[in-house]
Amino acid sequence: RASHVDRTSPLPLYYQLKQWLSAQMATGALGPGAQLPGEHELSTRFAVSRGVVRQALSELRYEGLIDRERGRGTFVTRPKTLEGLMSGVGGLADDVAGRHELLESTILLFREVPATDAVARSLAVELGDPVIELERLRTIEGEPRVLVLTYLPAALVPGLLDKALTGTASLYRILREDYGLPILSSVRRVEAAIADSREAGLLQIRRGDPLLVLRSVGFTTGNTPFDYFVAHHRGDRSAFEVILSDVPAGASRFKSLNLTPKSANP
Repeated sequence: RASHVDRTSPLPLYYQLKQWLSAQMATGALGPGAQLPGEHELSTRFAVSRGVVRQALSELRYEGLIDRERGRGTFVTRPKTLEGLMSGVGGLADDVAGRHELLESTILLFREVPATDAVARSLAVELGDPVIELERLRTIEGEPRVLVLTYLPAALVPGLLDKALTGTASLYRILREDYGLPILSSVRRVEAAIADSREAGLLQIRRGDPLLVLRSVGFTTGNTPFDYFVAHHRGDRSAFEVILSDVPAGASRFKSLNLTPKSANP
């Protein structure tokens, strides 16, 4: 097959190769999840050195267009789930609905428990007060994406345990519509982690794979905390969007909340 690089062009050979591969991805010739030819095949096809191929692939990987998996090869990345971190106060269901994708939930835990110290401080309730503990595995278009553990003050949501939260049900929609709890603000923090055996099994990834852990406390009328959740997102399928401005955002609120690190999380 003829080479797709022009040796008379002032553009570097690696850049021409990178552009050709990018075009294949943009047109769908190399769709999400498709495996790229190996370095040797690309080197032979384009009559360039392996160093040229590696530089082109390195830049594509840096730009997030491809992933290289040890022992398997190089693959076109799949689109990541984009969730608002500080750009909005809606939940994952709102973000996914805006993209016209199907979000479904499987309940792993749904019960009333006494608040531990960490949960009590996050929700501004007394130690031992009843809280609702809800753990869900959330899938997008049938693929496991997020494992979420949520706590809510039981006094704010009487009867919540009788609600159906499986399938496509949205917790935040129920809070707004059934309990009249407007979601006015939230404090969120993201940190990196690796999947343990349980998380890996539920999210269908490998133990030790990267996770993005989102911790959040949401506030309703009267600056009252109404939920505290910890969401473990697949690192290979998730991204967070932040909108910044030069208006002071009250960073001291982060210090006053107990967004407990994973090792100390109940």
